[in-house]
Amino acid sequence: MTLVLTPPPESPEVDLTTTYDAIVVGSGAAGGMAANVLTAKGLKVLLLEAGKKINVEAELRSMQWPYDHPRRGDAPPGWHALSLNEYNIRKPPYAAKDSAFKHVWSYVGGWGGSDYVKNILVDEKQNPYTGTNYAWVRARVLGGKTNIWGRLALRLSDYDFKAKTHDGYGEDWPISYADIEPYYDRVDRYLGISGHKEGLPHLPDSLFQRSNKLNAGEIKLRNALKPMGRTATPYRAGVTTDGVKNKYRSKCFRAGATSTPRSIRRQD
Repeated sequence: MTLVLTPPPESPEVDLTTTYDAIVVGSGAAGGMAANVLTAKGLKVLLLEAGKKINVEAELRSMQWPYDHPRRGDAPPGWHALSLNEYNIRKPPYAAKDSAFKHVWSYVGGWGGSDYVKNILVDEKQNPYTGTNYAWVRARVLGGKTNIWGRLALRLSDYDFKAKTHDGYGEDWPISYADIEPYYDRVDRYLGISGHKEGLPHLPDSLFQRSNKLNAGEIKLRNALKPMGRTATPYRAGVTTDGVKNKYRSKCFRAGATSTPRSIRRQD
């Protein structure tokens, strides 16, 4: 298999006289997986990425506590992360040229205002969005938005694919959950999804690894919800509690928000 990445500036340029079987634009979740599947089939693939490869450990500082950061994780002066409310009251482009901020990036939920994403997302002042109202989070980095993915891994069900059949609204998709299930299974084996089987028709179970244990308060909530026909279940996430059988992934340390709903609770 052959996978060619566009190189960082210090590397030799790609030989553009080479004929490739496929060209994939963007190295995020979709592009990265497309390149993976194609190269696994023996195709010669050119993967184009507008951003650079970053040192993830240095940029995201997963093992750093907020109080260890000089600004408790906030962005430096002159940088501004758009809030969700700004998309409701403003029209694009969202970063005005006369803005008081030198750099502006899009809304990123729990990462908003954080210093951790300023080198991952595009600068809205340099790359203005001019379409309809939309919080378009654009990454310019190898791996795309997988670098800031919270690892939530849920499956769509036939309540989604066949909504008209269930509630009479819209149109049914031409595909069903049964058509997609084998591909969900492949991704689950590749990523390693932790969770607990519940048998819910509206939230199909994955090929789960061992789930994070609920604490005493969460167990009490789960038991209280059972008589109501509701389910409180551990966070279903791309967290390798048992490890993935390849050279790239080992068991997750599980000390951060991406691996457990209790963001600062350590587990061994």
